[in-house]
Amino acid sequence: MKLKESSLDFHAFIAIYGDTILNSFIKKVYQVNQKEFVLQIYRSDVKKRDFFISLNKGIGFYDAEKPEEATQLSMLFRKQLSEKRIVGIEQINFDRVVRITLHTGQEIILELFGGGNLILTDNGKIVFAMEQHVYKTRKVQIGEEYIPPAVINPVADLETFSGILDKSSASIVKTLATRVNLGGEIAEEALYRANIEKDKMPSEIKDQYQILYDSIMEIIGESSKNNAFYYEAEELLSPVLLTAINKEPDVKFEDFNEGIDFYLKHYPENEKNKSSVERRIESQRRSIEEFNKLMQVYNEFGNYLKMNFPQLQKLINIVYNNVKRNTPEDFKYMDMDISDINPGKNTFAINYNGTKIILNYRESAGNNINYVFNTAKDYKGKIEGAEKAIEETKKLIVKEKQKAGKKKRVKYWFESYHWFISSSGNMIMAGRDAKTNEKLVKKHMSDDDIYVHADLYGAPSTVIKHEGIEITEETIKEACIFSISLSRAWPAGIGSGTAYWVYPSQVSKTPESGEFVSKGSWIVRGKRNYVLNIPLELKVSIVDYKGNNIPMISPAETRTESKKWVLIKPGNEKRSVAAEKIAKILGIEKSEIESILPPGGSIVVENSKEIKELS
Repeated sequence: MKLKESSLDFHAFIAIYGDTILNSFIKKVYQVNQKEFVLQIYRSDVKKRDFFISLNKGIGFYDAEKPEEATQLSMLFRKQLSEKRIVGIEQINFDRVVRITLHTGQEIILELFGGGNLILTDNGKIVFAMEQHVYKTRKVQIGEEYIPPAVINPVADLETFSGILDKSSASIVKTLATRVNLGGEIAEEALYRANIEKDKMPSEIKDQYQILYDSIMEIIGESSKNNAFYYEAEELLSPVLLTAINKEPDVKFEDFNEGIDFYLKHYPENEKNKSSVERRIESQRRSIEEFNKLMQVYNEFGNYLKMNFPQLQKLINIVYNNVKRNTPEDFKYMDMDISDINPGKNTFAINYNGTKIILNYRESAGNNINYVFNTAKDYKGKIEGAEKAIEETKKLIVKEKQKAGKKKRVKYWFESYHWFISSSGNMIMAGRDAKTNEKLVKKHMSDDDIYVHADLYGAPSTVIKHEGIEITEETIKEACIFSISLSRAWPAGIGSGTAYWVYPSQVSKTPESGEFVSKGSWIVRGKRNYVLNIPLELKVSIVDYKGNNIPMISPAETRTESKKWVLIKPGNEKRSVAAEKIAKILGIEKSEIESILPPGGSIVVENSKEIKELS
C-alpha cells in the first residue's frame, strides 16, 4: 500500500481475514465522506467490527470517525444491505476489485483503482453505481450486467502469465506493474528476487519466465502470512518484506490489519493536501496508463489478424451473410466471441483479451487490419498528448509555487491537534474542539497511555502517548500545564490552576442512567491524581521534524533542542497581534503561529532573559 492499496494488499487481506468475514451480518452502513464508507458487520464469535471501505485508499478493519447523522446515500445502503448475510468475499482476477456476495444474491463490488467505484448488483445486474461509465470493454450503468475490468487472472498459471509477457511491448517492470497487476513496488521486488534487470524487455528474458513466475508466487504466498512492514521514508506498507528496498522496515506488525490501522492513522498528509493541479497530473497519468494498455492490445490484435488474414476474411463473410439472412446473433469463431453485430453501422465486435474491438463487415480484411493499427497509433498520439499536457501542468505548478513565494511544507497528522514533545520524548496531544477531543481519545489513546484534564469544565482532553517511552512525573506535570493552558483559564487571565491525570481504563463514554454525555466529553471514574498550583506559561519554538522546521507550543519548562524560542503568558494582546510578533522573532509564517496559540489573548515576554537564541 502506497497511498492506495495494491492488488497484493487485497489478496493478503482476503486470504487472512476472509473466513472471519463470511457469515457476518451487515448491521449498519455509514458514509464517512464522499469516498469512504463503513460496513458495521457482526458475527457472534468475532462480535461487531467496522469494515472500512475507502475508494481512495483501500479496505480494512478500521474505526473511522462516523458522522452523527446518516447521509441520504448511507440510508439507501442501509435499506438495501442491513441484516443481509455475507456468504462470499473474493478478489476478482488478482485485480484491485473486490466482490462481496450476500445471501440474497446481491453483490457489493468495490473497484479501487483510478477514482474508485462502489457498485451494487442484484442477480448480476447493476442497481447502483457511485460512478457510471461506458468503457471500451464494458458498461458500468444501472440495468447493465456487471462485467469486471479484467477477464483473466494474470497469475492464474504459467501459461497465462507467459502469454501476457509475450504480447507486451513495454519493459518487464512496466508489464508486471500494469498488465500483471502487481503495482510498481511489488513488480520491482519480484524482479529483484529473480535477479532480473527491471529495464529488460520480456522478449529478452523468455528463458527466465519460470523463475520470475515462481518469484511472484513466492511473494503472493508470503502475503498471506499475516504480517505487515512499514517503510516510513517511502510512505509504504507491505504485507511482505521488501528486500529490493535494501533496508529494514521502520515498523513490523504481526497482524496485517494492525499495519493497515497504523497506516490509515498516519496517512500521509501531503496526499490529502494535493492541489487541483497535482490531482490533474495524476488523472493524466492514469489516462496514459489506460491508453498504453489499449495501444498494446490493438497492436497485438493487429499482428494476430495479419497472421490469420484468410480466417479474418472468412469471418467478415460469415457476419455479412448472417446479416443478409437477418440472423445477426452472437457466435464463437476461433475461440473468440463475436458480438454486437450492428446492421445499421455495418459493424461487429471481437472480444480480444477482455477488450471489445469493433470491425466493419463491409470492409475488406486488409482495411480492417489497417483500422486496428491506426487505432493503436491514435492511442500512441493520445499518450504523447497527455505527456505534453503533464509537462504543461508541471509548468503551471512551478508558476503557482513562484506566485506563492514559498512551497508549503508537509502537514503531519498530529497537527490536527494541539501537540508537543515532552522533555522525555513523549508525544502529548490535546483536542482543539469537541470533534477532535472525541477523535483523540477514541483513535489515539492506548491502554498504556495517560489521560490528562484540567480541573475545569470544557478543557481539552489531553493524552500522553507511551509508545515505548516511560511516562515520568516530569512529563505528567508538563502535560498538566499544557492542558490547563489550553483551557478557559488562559483567556480568563488566571496565573495558575489545577489538573489531574488518570489511566485510560478510567475514561468512559457510558453515562449513568438518565445522564447524557455530549460529543467531546468523557466520564472519568475512580481516583483522580491531582497536580496543584500549575503555572500558565508556554513557549513557542521551532523544532526539526523529519527535515521540516515546524512550530511547537509547549510548557515553558519543557526541554527542547530548539535554538530559538519565545515565552508567552496570558495577556490582553489579540492572538493575531501576538502571532505576528512571535512570527517575526522566529522567522516563520504568522498563520503557522496563530494556529497553535491558546485561546484568548497573550502577552509576548520581550526581555533578554526570556527570549533566547542559543548559540
